[in-house]
Amino acid sequence: MSESLHVEEHAGREPATVWLHHGVGSTRAWDPFLPALAGGRRAVVYDRGGFGRSPRGRGFTTRLFEEDVDDLRSLLTSRASGRVHLVGHSDGGTVALLLAAREPDLVASVAVISVHVRGDPVTVATLRRMGPPAQWPEPMRRSLARAHGEDWTDVAGRWHALWVSPEWASWSIVEELAAVRRPVLAVHGTRDDLAPPFHADLVRAAIPGTRVLWVDTATHEPHRADPQGFGAALETLWDEAESAMGQRDG
Repeated sequence: MSESLHVEEHAGREPATVWLHHGVGSTRAWDPFLPALAGGRRAVVYDRGGFGRSPRGRGFTTRLFEEDVDDLRSLLTSRASGRVHLVGHSDGGTVALLLAAREPDLVASVAVISVHVRGDPVTVATLRRMGPPAQWPEPMRRSLARAHGEDWTDVAGRWHALWVSPEWASWSIVEELAAVRRPVLAVHGTRDDLAPPFHADLVRAAIPGTRVLWVDTATHEPHRADPQGFGAALETLWDEAESAMGQRDG
């Protein structure tokens, strides 16, 4: 599906930065941050299959992340000229970590925001309390309509149904995290009930050297709660990763 995904680019230098949106998000989620936060680097943003302006047609099953990794691998193979910096929010962070574990030669660094690495009852309980998307607060409904168009209730509803399904109780990528050999930054809210803080702890335990930027917020968007801290942490991650790449290449 990668050939038909909706992709946008901001020109800049290499290595490129690639931005993966959250579960029911789209490229629009990164509008407040790009191109400024890319720090002069090329920025690639895209709507994952089934979301935003990318084609529908896919089934939302427990293979969701596997399919997303395949799409990201194909996208990078066709558009990247070398290793890239991945930035993923929530579901997008999960996809970024999986690709880094499986395709290290494509990745320079990974930044994950409010990431999930296994099923957990807190996240499921929160989503169940929220109810179906048609009952979500009006600002969220308007945002979803802008992101996905007239069929937003179907897109968000199928995503929500998958996340609260029994199949996700045993889902986990924790064992795969040990294969990640690139610098990792985890940005996480201290009181997030859509991605409890222990997810960041699991990433740090599995991937030596992981840095965690804790943001004192209950939202699922700590990068919005502390944009300056987020930007500074990204720049540090990228500078160190690029320096290490230069040393290896030289």
